[in-house]
Amino acid sequence: MSRPARRPWFLAVLAALAVGVMLAASGTASGASLRACAPATYPGDGYFLRLTATRNVSCAAARRLSKDHYRCRIRHGKAGRCTRVDGYRCRETRRVRISTELDATVRCTRGTRVVVNTFQQFL
Repeated sequence: MSRPARRPWFLAVLAALAVGVMLAASGTASGASLRACAPATYPGDGYFLRLTATRNVSCAAARRLSKDHYRCRIRHGKAGRCTRVDGYRCRETRRVRISTELDATVRCTRGTRVVVNTFQQFL
């Protein structure tokens, strides 16, 4: 007597569930619920274009962090970089530089706290 064929659809459903669980876990861990904040006034020659923060970071703290990140960058030159500010680890996720300006998006994290800042600086 032959053995019944395995049901490949059952394995596909299990794989889809496993992927869904992993995506849900990574979405909550990365602080997926960002809210928009009014950007601070740029201390130098340029603009803060957009500022977002997770619910556990106040907009005032996000504005303060963006200004402190600016000051840290400027200490390393007009187009400098800064990786640690106010206990946050900051990483540029996008950086475009031409001869007259620098456009960048910076993501700063501290545990579950996330602040994302987009700026334009004239060089």
